[in-house]
Amino acid sequence: MSIFLNQGLTLRSGWKFAAYVFFFILFLWITAGLTLLAGDSTGSTILQDQLVNIALSNIMFSVPAIAAMLLTIRFMDHRPLHEFGIGLVPRWQQDFAVGLGFAAGMLALMIGGCYAIGFVSMRWTGDQAPPGALVATFGLLLWAAANEELIFRGFPLRTLSEAIGPWPAMLALSLLFGALHWQNPNASVLSTINTVVAGILLSLAYTRTGSLWMPYGIHVVWNLGLGFVFGFPLSGIDIASLWTTGIAGSDLLLGGGYGPEGGLLMTFVFAGAAVIVEKRYRSRTSR
Repeated sequence: MSIFLNQGLTLRSGWKFAAYVFFFILFLWITAGLTLLAGDSTGSTILQDQLVNIALSNIMFSVPAIAAMLLTIRFMDHRPLHEFGIGLVPRWQQDFAVGLGFAAGMLALMIGGCYAIGFVSMRWTGDQAPPGALVATFGLLLWAAANEELIFRGFPLRTLSEAIGPWPAMLALSLLFGALHWQNPNASVLSTINTVVAGILLSLAYTRTGSLWMPYGIHVVWNLGLGFVFGFPLSGIDIASLWTTGIAGSDLLLGGGYGPEGGLLMTFVFAGAAVIVEKRYRSRTSR
């Protein structure tokens, strides 16, 4: 046993995680440069196009997330992907369905809370955006949620948990998850705290089920429902949506320009949801 190897003479999980971070940063640097060149090569207008920017951002993070994971597994970890809850693992349909329903319940609580403590106006705007833009927005949100789950849950969270323990790992990656949203339009200290709490919720859903499908279900339905269906600002960003919803009331409670994710209402919804997941799935064996 040494600083590099554990009792089974395999590389310690901390070094595996460090290797993953190294590969991720390397490929992020490469893809960031390429995506900036792609944007610059087509003229300045492409950088103003929301769908193109989201697509380029998805590419920029997909490549390092997948490449770093596969390289670390191939050369250092040697476990199959299903060991990390990725792919068609046992019970994936049930976990995904529970995640979808869980997020739908959170959306219902959020909208009900907005009506209870503020003024809500909702109007149909699905005919104001080209159908192609709506379809592209829908697909890009599915992709973006998958990216964030691969980066902040999945292989990195499992590996870091083996190195320092589940709760320190969940907290560390959730803090990073919150920091990633700090530069979003109208972000605040409270919106960042809420994003950290949401990260803990998603991390618990992954850690307690051993499957990436439940947090992905929660994440994708939350993003689609909040931004694409109801037209609230999604983490401060306005996107093409079927309805456009405006809320008036206390910014502290309802989030102001950042959207509901920036208010105290969602602090309680996210935290309550995390407690429910912890209590409901605590006894389930992590795969």
